[in-house]
Amino acid sequence: MLDSITSRSDWSEPDSVLSTYVAQMDRLIKPVDPGVPLSLTVHGLLVSGDLIPQWQWFAEVSEMNDYEDAFYTGMAEHMKEQSDLAHDAVRVRDVGGEVTHRQMSALLAPTKYIHLRNTRIYSPDSKPDEVRLWRGRLCDVSGWTPGGPSGA
Repeated sequence: MLDSITSRSDWSEPDSVLSTYVAQMDRLIKPVDPGVPLSLTVHGLLVSGDLIPQWQWFAEVSEMNDYEDAFYTGMAEHMKEQSDLAHDAVRVRDVGGEVTHRQMSALLAPTKYIHLRNTRIYSPDSKPDEVRLWRGRLCDVSGWTPGGPSGA
């Protein structure tokens, strides 16, 4: 009985390899262009695009004409600050320095979302939808592969 409960809860957790991959991307402090191509399976759909850091996604959303408001700009600045704190924590730790509480908190923050640019969403019965920026929960990804779909 306990094994069936444990195995059910494991399915609600995101893939640890993908989470680590995304977390490493989120810790970058310089913009990524073009990004790392990934293909994801999300609720039966194929979602393909270029992985970019979370803070960069917010920055690019804030620059889109449709979203010129303080919320997206503020979120971009906040995410960039968290990325910088995490990066500083790694650098300080690697030289034997003392990591601050804020740096450690940023470094240990769990990665819950994945951010793609130049995204195509494929459904079984239609042409792919193309969206500039896409954000999804890591726990909703049931499969993934590096690269994009062949012939796309």
